Amino acid sequence: MTSQQIAYVLTLAEEKSFSKAARKLYVTQPSLSQFIKNLESELCIQLFDRSTSPIRLTPAGVAFVEAARKIQSIEEELNNQITDLSNLKTGDLRIGTSPFRASCLLPKSIAEFHKIYPGVTIHILEEKMSELEKATLEGSIDLYLGTGPFDNKLFHAENLAEEQLYLAVPADCPVNAGLEDFQVSDRDIKLDNVKLNKTKPVDLSLFASQQFILQKQGQKLYSLTYDICSESGFNPDVILYSERLETTFSWTLAGIGLSFIPDFLIRFGNYSRHPVYYKLKSDKASRHLCIAFRKNRYLSRVALEYISVLKRLIGCGTWQFKE
Repeated sequence: MTSQQIAYVLTLAEEKSFSKAARKLYVTQPSLSQFIKNLESELCIQLFDRSTSPIRLTPAGVAFVEAARKIQSIEEELNNQITDLSNLKTGDLRIGTSPFRASCLLPKSIAEFHKIYPGVTIHILEEKMSELEKATLEGSIDLYLGTGPFDNKLFHAENLAEEQLYLAVPADCPVNAGLEDFQVSDRDIKLDNVKLNKTKPVDLSLFASQQFILQKQGQKLYSLTYDICSESGFNPDVILYSERLETTFSWTLAGIGLSFIPDFLIRFGNYSRHPVYYKLKSDKASRHLCIAFRKNRYLSRVALEYISVLKRLIGCGTWQFKE
């Protein structure tokens, strides 16, 4: 199985179209089609079922792809070890995280790392947590930034910081009336001031009749927020679902509905306007932000150095809001 065969089959399996795969590989469609035919003839078996649209893998094709990915992962680990020997003058670092964390949390650490190791190329994958876990296990990313829980049989996860969820309510929502003593501002959260620490959590059941904006099913925050509402004795009346927290935030700010927003977005989202925030009683409103990577996998020196930079930035408070 050559590198070219692996690249062509994996790209075609991903794109499910000869024309799309050919464009991605910078070859003509006929040449790609002939290449796959020659490979299937060499193997004496069909890898792709061309009778469907889009095309799909045959059982033999699935086996080929699984083996190809394992070979790719082994080659990448070898390249990482060779890179280590070159004193990090070159190399690749592949990090995964959610879109909002990519925009809010990664910039400082990426900028700092690039100053120290300018020859290292950094790739960022922005996806939901389930896809990041899959990418980490397959070896297509080195590590990812996210919240648990993590399967400790598969992943090694190190705590970096604590993330706190807040109930976000549109400022002009009538339900806010009479609850002023429970309200905190974005400034309180950014500064972690006395006001924030002295303010008591709100009784979430007071908002049971309101309409909510939640993350889509399949995302960790979806089940978490349902659990938090259930603890308060109600199921949320959901008016909209969103894939991105930034969208959820904007819709709440526009007065469409209530939502649950993590403090990292509040602190580092660079928003000039904010809804009203309330602290939550639930233990589930607090979760650990971790850096995770696959167990029993060679972790390159590049990745280890990035983790070190990330920990140092958090430890010396460079993620904290400053006036």
